[in-house]
Amino acid sequence: MRTIRLPFVQAIAACGLLLSACTITITPSPGVQITLSDEITDFRPTMGVGHTYRVGDRIEFLITTRRAGYVTLTAIDPDGTVYLLSRNVYVPGGSVVLPTREQRVVYNAAPPRGLHRVRASFTGEPTSGTVVYRGRRGDAEWSAAIELELRSYQVRDVAETHLYIY
Repeated sequence: MRTIRLPFVQAIAACGLLLSACTITITPSPGVQITLSDEITDFRPTMGVGHTYRVGDRIEFLITTRRAGYVTLTAIDPDGTVYLLSRNVYVPGGSVVLPTREQRVVYNAAPPRGLHRVRASFTGEPTSGTVVYRGRRGDAEWSAAIELELRSYQVRDVAETHLYIY
């Protein structure tokens, strides 16, 4: 009887290993723990992900979305300070360079020097603007603020990119 159980147990273990190798884990954007809509297909600096900018250089981002909606750009600097670049920028769907002409702003590289991570939050309609990003510190507070802002919208997505300032 023992010799019969051993091959059975081995077969079950082998089957479990095979099935575990096929497991697919889908993780939403870094740090954000709400269900997202997969609306942002590309988000990056126009000079490329991880590009290095000098203080004062102009920075633009390419964003591609599946539909028209509104984008809010926030970032975290090397010191952990969270800041807002722009809120509720209308994008018509497809590829758009931010900032848009309608915004009448320029994004310039500014200290502190080092890695800056930028997140694009997408919604199908403008957000209320009640969430404040200024004064927040660290990845957890940044993610919590984005979650709070997006929670009441059914169409929502978040994408992250990064760049360096020297």
